[in-house]
Amino acid sequence: MKNAPVYQLTREGFNNLKKEEQALVDKRPQVVINLTNAREQGDLSENAGYHAAREELSWIDSRLKEIKYIKRFAKVVENDKKSEVAFGSKVTIDSNGITSQFTIVSAMEADPQKNKISDSSPIGSALIGKKAGEEITIETESSKTKYKIVEVN
Repeated sequence: MKNAPVYQLTREGFNNLKKEEQALVDKRPQVVINLTNAREQGDLSENAGYHAAREELSWIDSRLKEIKYIKRFAKVVENDKKSEVAFGSKVTIDSNGITSQFTIVSAMEADPQKNKISDSSPIGSALIGKKAGEEITIETESSKTKYKIVEVN
């Protein structure tokens, strides 16, 4: 496909995508059974079980299609730059004595609750290419925050 997008993923992100796909494939037959059973209960216009099963099956099929597409155009990026921040790096930063550790991932894999930040986020993009000991300043509408890169793995 010409001009197809490339989805950069970490090895962990790609493996998680495959696990999600398998879980959906495993779940789908039961949802089809639920849909069939609900359909046999008569009047479909007022059958909440039928509508819920149909909606769930539609979501599963849509997500499986999306995962297949992403996997087709996925590029697993291995972090081979240990001295500077790159895609897949684990970075420890310090701001005013508060230390945080992040993993730089794609927007698709980003999960702030798991300390995974996007390479296209303000902090992620500012960290790319930097080395331990360097400082960055992130400016938002309300403030400027300085971060010192403590460690890059």
